[in-house]
Amino acid sequence: MIDKSLGIFETNSISASIKALSLIIKENSVNIINKQVLGEGIVALVFTGNLGAMKKAFNKGAEHLSASNEFRAFHIIPMPHKNLLSLFGIRG
Repeated sequence: MIDKSLGIFETNSISASIKALSLIIKENSVNIINKQVLGEGIVALVFTGNLGAMKKAFNKGAEHLSASNEFRAFHIIPMPHKNLLSLFGIRG
């Protein structure tokens, strides 16, 4: 295990994911590690970072995008197992 959290933030469009990304990465302790266009415009952004900073950043991004119905969901895993991290190319 690592001391970082793993977070996934989903949006309804590529432009919404760019807006979310610009808000989320303003938190110094949150880093993007992957993005996936899932189809039908849905985009998943994958982050690692400090749990508190990630919660704050994700809530800010969700609040901003919810006003225009561009936010889908987010999930944060506080202490991901190293095997889960390896799916994203991260060594735990």
